[in-house]
Amino acid sequence: SSGINAEYGAAASVTECLKIATSSYLHLDNYLLFNNVDGVYTFSYPCERKEDCLVCSRVVREVERGPSSTLQHLLDYLREEHTLGNPIITMVTGDGDTRTLYMASIAQLAEAVSRTLLELGLTDGQEIVVTDSSLKTPVRFRLKFVT
Repeated sequence: SSGINAEYGAAASVTECLKIATSSYLHLDNYLLFNNVDGVYTFSYPCERKEDCLVCSRVVREVERGPSSTLQHLLDYLREEHTLGNPIITMVTGDGDTRTLYMASIAQLAEAVSRTLLELGLTDGQEIVVTDSSLKTPVRFRLKFVT
């Protein structure tokens, strides 16, 4: 069975090369599904990306918070609005160093939830990076202080 899959993969690659080289037919857009259960079936279609997808878009999202808002308020917002379980929040300091603001498994950082964003050294326009087990890649947010 794995030999058949490898042979089919090679044949599909050669077919696509011939289609591109000769312009004889539309080439594969970006995804090919191969099903070898009861016969051989293939289907190709273009994968689409949602512009506002939390994982696959590289857009920096804006988070509006008051400067006296606590880290707990920010955590609650991230958990509710983006369905995150146990996020880890880091920031890049002015020196270019990365500083972890919150990680539940480290007691000293977990105690920081009662501190305000200003006390933690966050400023208006500051970018924070959020990771979570539910995310495939880290997500960037930009803080916007509102009064």
